[in-house]
Amino acid sequence: MKKNLLLALALLIPVVIAGCIGSGTIVFVFDFEGLDSSDQTFDSEHIILSENSDYEDNKDKLKSVDAITLVGYIINHGTADVMGEAWISDNLLGSIDEVRNNGTLIFESPVIPAGDSIFIDWSDGMEHIRNFAALEEQLKGDGDFYLYGIASGSFHLEYQLNLIVTITAGL
Repeated sequence: MKKNLLLALALLIPVVIAGCIGSGTIVFVFDFEGLDSSDQTFDSEHIILSENSDYEDNKDKLKSVDAITLVGYIINHGTADVMGEAWISDNLLGSIDEVRNNGTLIFESPVIPAGDSIFIDWSDGMEHIRNFAALEEQLKGDGDFYLYGIASGSFHLEYQLNLIVTITAGL
């Protein structure tokens, strides 16, 4: 019995080592600078993840999505304090109401004072991510979606953000 256990362990060790050696952490950065929205005119960004060669090269090897965060500035050009929101949808939507009714909220910022800006760092961005599973699904799916930056009430926000995704990929 002991001999069989040792033999099984000896056969299992190379498999475990190969699994560890054959995988690694990869970080993708997607730039969303210049997304400018207000309650009068709102903007969207068409995201096609396959246009990122690192993502395309590793999509089929994706083992897990380890972290998703937004990093950068949100500038409040409006006259009221607001919380910025980032939403995603598979379809191009034409109004803020359509985004709220048909999209998925993925990020809510801290309060941004009127006429000021905030910087979202790595940990702040992760803390304010919402619906991680929906983002993960996009990464594992076709990776073709629309990103919207909006807020509640009267607003005019400029988003200068990067979406940073950390995955584990392997052979």
